[in-house]
Amino acid sequence: MKKTILILTLMVYGMAATAQIIYHDPTYHKIGAYYYHITSDSTVELSPMQCDENGRCDNYPNNVVIPATVTINNHKYTVNRIGKGAFNRVSDACTVTLPPTIKEIGEEAFAALATLINIPDSVRIIEAYAFPSRISREWPTIHIPRFVERIDEAAFYGTFVYRFTVDSANRHFVAVDSVALCNVDTTLLIAYANREPSQQYTIPSSIRRIAEGAFTNAKNLRTLTLPDGLREIGAYLAFDSRLNTLHIPASVCRIEGALRDTASSWFNLTVDPASTHYRMEEGRLVSFDGDTLLQALDATGEYTVPQGIRVLGRGLFYNSPELTKVNLPNGLTTISSGAFAYSSANVNIPSSLQYLGPEAFYYNTGTTSVSLPNLTHMGDRAFSYSSIRDVDSLFSLSVIPSKAFDESSLRSINMGDQVEAFGDYAFHYAKFSPKSRVMPASLKRIGMRAFDSKSKLIRITLQGPVDTIGYNAFGCRALRFRDTTVPYCFNSALKYNDSVYVPCGYLEAFERGIVHDSNVVFAEYCGPEAIATADPLSGFTLYPNPAHDRVNVMGLPPDKAQLTITDLAGRTMLKKSLHGPDATIDTSTLPTGIYLVTLTTQQNTSTQSLIIE
Repeated sequence: MKKTILILTLMVYGMAATAQIIYHDPTYHKIGAYYYHITSDSTVELSPMQCDENGRCDNYPNNVVIPATVTINNHKYTVNRIGKGAFNRVSDACTVTLPPTIKEIGEEAFAALATLINIPDSVRIIEAYAFPSRISREWPTIHIPRFVERIDEAAFYGTFVYRFTVDSANRHFVAVDSVALCNVDTTLLIAYANREPSQQYTIPSSIRRIAEGAFTNAKNLRTLTLPDGLREIGAYLAFDSRLNTLHIPASVCRIEGALRDTASSWFNLTVDPASTHYRMEEGRLVSFDGDTLLQALDATGEYTVPQGIRVLGRGLFYNSPELTKVNLPNGLTTISSGAFAYSSANVNIPSSLQYLGPEAFYYNTGTTSVSLPNLTHMGDRAFSYSSIRDVDSLFSLSVIPSKAFDESSLRSINMGDQVEAFGDYAFHYAKFSPKSRVMPASLKRIGMRAFDSKSKLIRITLQGPVDTIGYNAFGCRALRFRDTTVPYCFNSALKYNDSVYVPCGYLEAFERGIVHDSNVVFAEYCGPEAIATADPLSGFTLYPNPAHDRVNVMGLPPDKAQLTITDLAGRTMLKKSLHGPDATIDTSTLPTGIYLVTLTTQQNTSTQSLIIE
């Protein structure tokens, strides 16, 4: 009987500029240079390009032409949507031509593209961040066709444009003076033509809400006049602009976040004395009750947020290289999205914190250690790409969200038994130490690629069955189920009716949690030949893994040890006596495949998986 073997099909999906997908889902198909996702019996959407686990991607041609229809398995489908992040890894295409069948342009569809795109007349929906920000070339005009009925806020966030035009037959949107894109009754200002040369702009008197980031990248704008009657201002109003004069009318009852980049001590920001919602206090824009801090004009060097502040607004200290340290007050409960993103400040977080918004510390390079004993909510990408190394006392958090520590410097995290779920990419590429990790007994869901193959983790122990295990959740790792260790790795050579063996108690989790090739059969194995392992927190390190002609064995005991390499059929392929602390093993004679490396001493026996490519 075969030993317990686990070979999983892999799907990788990333967002923004790091989008990577490997498709083994039968609803995804490659045709020519493009990938399509079947969304109904008659339609498909264009999906992001394929990348392998090492980040190698197919390339789109210089002149991208998306067809109106494609044929898959002798069935014709209409291409009616540009999917979420479809061009996230394409920045150098010369031209992009969309067919007249496109009805929806998805979120971040063209976010990284540095070329001009004509919106087809067929388009009805344009989602948030759909068009390029900052890195794009300047667009003379963005034209909204007649059938567009929905434009999400921030759809044109930061896009360089000289003017907007709207088809005269469109019943949902208008362009005011060619510089402001608004809804048809001009109560919502969606976007401003940020290449408009004028240094002053007066918003129409009918506007009641300004959308998120509406004046972002407005490099020429110096003075913005808000109308009496304005009620709401979205976050990031004029980020990366040169706005220096803004007066908040008394009618404004909701400001969603910072209005201007933090490095703005010269920003002449005032609030109408009659306002009962907001006030200026020693260079700070705060809610009238003093509970929420929205703008700090003097935040440089070491900055101390005053006592009494309980909420930090969205983007408050975003992109603030002038800050070195931020001291937060006891009693603070909320850090909103993007508050310390792209900041180099070392943030002293109090134990009172309960809510941490999405991307709160995204690309933060100054904060390395936090203790969060009362945190009950963490947003997606909260510490992505950050320098965070140690997270302590997560004893109230039940969900580690998607990409929470993606590409971070995380070495250790102290979770309690209340954690029930790890989101997709939760610890993707995190630099864990020690080399093994025991998962919380309460864990019920593990998202796809939660622990990437480049993680420092060598062995992962699950204490009990979970409900869902996502695509390649553990990468190429030794996965320990109670007393059973399974070499867990993507294998692209699955053949018809290949069996994927899973340990006792986990069959349902894998069948429910993994979309796999229909030719692969899952089977439960409960036989006596399961591989016994030592204490999951003991053991050694194999590097690199996967390996080619040699592998380094690190963390050897000081006394003599016997190393044995066997294949999955139980045959001994190599045996060698070793002395600590490190050794190098020649593996050039081993065929490509998965092997088990066993280290035996007088006190202990430890087994790990090794991939030979």
